[in-house]
Amino acid sequence: MSTAASMSALPIVPHANAEALASAVAEALAAAIREGLAARGEAWLALAGGSTPFAAYRQLAAMTLPWSKVHLVASDERWVPAAHEKRNERALADAFAAAVGVTIHPLVPATDAAFVVADAGATAEASLSPLAHRAFDAVLLGMGADAHFASLFPQVTPASALDAGHRAPVVALVPDPLPPEAPFPRISLTLSRLVATRSLLLMITGEAKRAVLESARTRPATDAPIHALLAAAPDLAIHWSP
Repeated sequence: MSTAASMSALPIVPHANAEALASAVAEALAAAIREGLAARGEAWLALAGGSTPFAAYRQLAAMTLPWSKVHLVASDERWVPAAHEKRNERALADAFAAAVGVTIHPLVPATDAAFVVADAGATAEASLSPLAHRAFDAVLLGMGADAHFASLFPQVTPASALDAGHRAPVVALVPDPLPPEAPFPRISLTLSRLVATRSLLLMITGEAKRAVLESARTRPATDAPIHALLAAAPDLAIHWSP
């Protein structure tokens, strides 16, 4: 298969604009929640931070669902205190303010604890412990312009964290260079934990990111971590708008 043909095979679902994109993603997440509730009595979702998905989260939060049976966790978290404006957990709490009863599980301590790589994952592992033997009902990811997803950044992410067969649920790392908009160490769910889901979605906007995504298929995962996701998740649903 030629490179061009391989790129065109990406399972991209196009949407006319950002509003249509947000609505479609919100409906897909709601469907996953309903399926989880019907089958297992509760639903667990891992959700991306960043700016792109929050319109979808607000639409989802406005839906009438049994929110007390829904559990949310960020796909990754910045090593900052609970009240910090750059904490993804706080942003999710704001977006889901209308979803009365929803539980948002932390990935990092609430206090300004020192970042020690060997110990940094303890809070996340405790939050994820109910999922030790089950999949998420849905995982929604975004992608940066450098082809990272969650906080699995190029060059600094251990190979094990991008290995779908590796069992560790989280990884602690320090992006290099630190993103200027959020220059903090991170905890991230690993590829193996993220793809252990009944519904896996990627949400991106703009021609530039679509080009990055397509080019990532011919680049090593060390340079373009999203390559590992594309290779490990043939059922990935990619939602995109210009």
